[in-house]
Amino acid sequence: MIVSLNDTTQADYSTVISTADLKAHLRVTHSDEDSLIEAYRAAACEFVNAYCNTRIVDVTIAFNASGFDAVIELPVAPVIRVNSVQYSVSKGGAKVTLDTGQYYVEKNRKPAVVKFISAPGVDSQDPSPVLISADVGYSTPPESLVQAVRFLVAHYYENRQAAEAATIKEIPLGIYSLMNPYRNISFY
Repeated sequence: MIVSLNDTTQADYSTVISTADLKAHLRVTHSDEDSLIEAYRAAACEFVNAYCNTRIVDVTIAFNASGFDAVIELPVAPVIRVNSVQYSVSKGGAKVTLDTGQYYVEKNRKPAVVKFISAPGVDSQDPSPVLISADVGYSTPPESLVQAVRFLVAHYYENRQAAEAATIKEIPLGIYSLMNPYRNISFY
């Protein structure tokens, strides 16, 4: 049902873990590579977001759906609140906001869902006539996800090339064991 999703606000990954904390973990005492470490932090946070179908910090997302069903799954967790449900009724026309009394949200379900009491008709020519705006993510990320970011930044910092001649093997119970409890499985 969901055909696309887009973050509509910019994530501030400095709130997940500070550059100073990452430098302490890496045992870096100079400031020459601060911007590199910050770039690795952003990449690590985006990896966690993609693997877990989550947002490690709170952002607003626009979910585009192909129409109304009785239920629409929101494939990113955790859902803080649904801000609005809008839909198009005519080609090229402005979207209409659905009254909040016509739907409810089950936020504690994984994945969260929007259930419609009465769904209106939509423009059949529009490939994604329904737009759901929602605030998602963690106001305070779980420590396991922060630790996964810490591990990934250390890996990126120590292994700066795409390939290495030596054999690298994964540490058992590594970052995946930290992220799996927070993974949001969805088949949108």
